[in-house]
Amino acid sequence: MKRRSEVTIAASMDIGSYTARLLVAKLKDGNSIEPIVRERIYTRVGEDKCFLQTGTLSDEAQLRIIQALKRLHAQALQYGAEETFIAATGVIRKASNNKELALRVYKETGLELEIISGYQEAILTAKAVLSALSDLEPPLVVFDLGGGTTEFFCQEKRPQKGYVFSLPVGAAVLTRLFFTNDPPSANEITAAQKAIREILHEIPCRVYAAKQQGTVIGTGGTVTSIAAMSRNLSLKDLKPERLNGIRISASQIREIFDRIKQLESSQRSRLPGLDRSRADVIIAGTLCVLLILDQLQASQLTVSLSDILEGLLIKRITGKNNA
Repeated sequence: MKRRSEVTIAASMDIGSYTARLLVAKLKDGNSIEPIVRERIYTRVGEDKCFLQTGTLSDEAQLRIIQALKRLHAQALQYGAEETFIAATGVIRKASNNKELALRVYKETGLELEIISGYQEAILTAKAVLSALSDLEPPLVVFDLGGGTTEFFCQEKRPQKGYVFSLPVGAAVLTRLFFTNDPPSANEITAAQKAIREILHEIPCRVYAAKQQGTVIGTGGTVTSIAAMSRNLSLKDLKPERLNGIRISASQIREIFDRIKQLESSQRSRLPGLDRSRADVIIAGTLCVLLILDQLQASQLTVSLSDILEGLLIKRITGKNNA
């Protein structure tokens, strides 16, 4: 293996509750990242009945993860990746047999699966966001809305003063728990909204963006889908240079929510900028984004496509874990 300083192309993967994602990028000048290709595979291990009932991942769910890793790693090698860094998040870090999974992954693929905490996930995501949106200054809040959890990184004006935490609220889990109709009924949406608010009340009041006149930055599949729908972008246009830094008002997001909550999944899947595989969870995800902004007393959302995938590569470049 080449010394890290000599690596020009590397890959990172995030294996979460519902997707396995890949980023292959060129590491330029030792401190910058130029994306080459992004890919995702929907594994939906967060829906594994064994995990939901016992807290362990079934053999079938593990197999889906391993198959996804093999496919993504093959693609990374095709694009010349010389190193690959993999983080397991979401339900995998909660599963009681996650160490067994990591060992199985290594035996069957030769890849090292690092199971990271919600704290580490938030730090790595913030590292990527603040690198991509370098003009932003504290106070700020970065949140990463996933399928099963949402990570928050909050930074005050005072140097080294911040808060990092993870909350058990995500687009796919909310959909599974509350939405049985398609589209969901008004009562189902009301029940989901109540549950989300109860969880978001755990956010420390001192990080509220409006009180600090700060910036709220969102990342994750739901956030980037909202941005794409607000700009009528196609899936091929979902690139950092097109999405990073986009600002969307809370009222615009509300308009999108009011439109999509009336559509069936088959109709939502045809909307520009929305991946077909995300059509079933986008209503719950968009509702969650709205309520996060409301809880933070923020009227605007800044979007970042750059996330933990870039964060993993930045960590390897700098050798630092801090954001």
